[in-house]
Amino acid sequence: MSFTEDFFVFYDTETTGLDINFSQIIQVGCVLTDNNFNILEELNLSSKVLPWIVPSPDAFLVHRQTDCLDEGVSHFEMMKSLREKWLSWGKDKNLIFVTYNGHKFDEELVRRQFYWNLFDPYITNTNGNKRLDLMSLFQLIGNFYPAEIKIPEDEDENISLKLTDLAKENNISIENAHDAIVDCMLMVNLMKKIKDSAPEALKAAIKGSSKNGNIELTKTKPFSILGEIYRKKKYIYPVIACGQNPNQTNQVALIDLYFDPKKMFEMTDYELSEQFGAGGGLKKISVNKSVPIMPVDRIKNINNFLDSPFELLESRAKQVSENLEFQNRVCEVMTINQREYPPNKYLEQKVYERFPSNSDKLWMERFEISTWAEKAKLLSGFEDERYRELSQRLINYLKPEFSSNKEKDNFHEFIKERLLTNGPWKMTLEKAISRTNSLRIEAEENKENEKLKIIDLLLQHYQQKKILSEL
Repeated sequence: MSFTEDFFVFYDTETTGLDINFSQIIQVGCVLTDNNFNILEELNLSSKVLPWIVPSPDAFLVHRQTDCLDEGVSHFEMMKSLREKWLSWGKDKNLIFVTYNGHKFDEELVRRQFYWNLFDPYITNTNGNKRLDLMSLFQLIGNFYPAEIKIPEDEDENISLKLTDLAKENNISIENAHDAIVDCMLMVNLMKKIKDSAPEALKAAIKGSSKNGNIELTKTKPFSILGEIYRKKKYIYPVIACGQNPNQTNQVALIDLYFDPKKMFEMTDYELSEQFGAGGGLKKISVNKSVPIMPVDRIKNINNFLDSPFELLESRAKQVSENLEFQNRVCEVMTINQREYPPNKYLEQKVYERFPSNSDKLWMERFEISTWAEKAKLLSGFEDERYRELSQRLINYLKPEFSSNKEKDNFHEFIKERLLTNGPWKMTLEKAISRTNSLRIEAEENKENEKLKIIDLLLQHYQQKKILSEL
């Protein structure tokens, strides 16, 4: 079987916590491979914890990246190096960026933290680049290829999709896991097994690494199969596309062919909208992200997986494809009762608020290549207040000698707010110290010396930040 000529960038992050808006990346690992998953280059970057970030003790007890508490390059330099490396890899290669559960976490973090540092956040899906979430691919494998690739499952048939569990089940060493570069290697080794043992699933995932590819998969004749693992259980649906939200073109509707489409054809618009609820016959998917979907004719022994005769499902798919009036109605229904979100209050939450103007794009480029003394003079040139505030934050943190006394005072108040007051960032110094002291008691009782070392370093870090916030 022939595969794409794309190259693959596997990447993973270790962070100060689990909040995509307010946690900081403190380590990022990347591995560039060819389409046979032979490693061509590695990148392992880390940065010091920012002064306004309170690290979560639970996160640090998992990844153990304590060096970043008091040393390392700046977060700005780390994100700049990451961006430069990705852009250099993509100059003469078509890249597919691979993460594990990254479309919900790692990629969202990377985008936001490019934005924090006034870099274009959209690298993984622009300039011909694509993106693939390996967790989505493992949902396909868990449903249709469990004999070829081992999927961890307990006596109650609860499935684990943890990366370390998958690696261990497939005889891949997990020593030093939860280190970003080590986790990249786990992904690479798992991908090699998938290429050898479940190539059709990999082919579908690669096709679905672009928006247009996913749309093609949803329209495949005679129909496609959606194979999800939700709350540790397998769910299989024969589906075909039946609409696209005209206001949000990344949102596509699928009809579950276990439902009789003729009954849906006769429903009112309200009744159709109700079909998008739990247990209904319509599903919304985001085609700009990985979806566990593949053509039905690419799955061996498909009848073993279907709860209705193949011919019946094929007939239903044809009925839906030929009923343009129904498809148009679904498109209209998708625009009704769309959820309205309140405006975001904090700068970190505003990454998707709007794209930068052409003028601000040029100003960002100028800001990037300028000296810090020149950067400080460019702040007012941004049209968008977000970039004025972000650039001022960078100056205050990295080169305070170019800030006025008033700007320094404002920055100190900002740090105090983040460290000492409750907010959507969730972790404050008080909460962190309390939680860490509780963990210390547990670690002492269990005589866990390694944990105690990490806990002591965290408590020292919190104490230093507390002192600085009180100055």
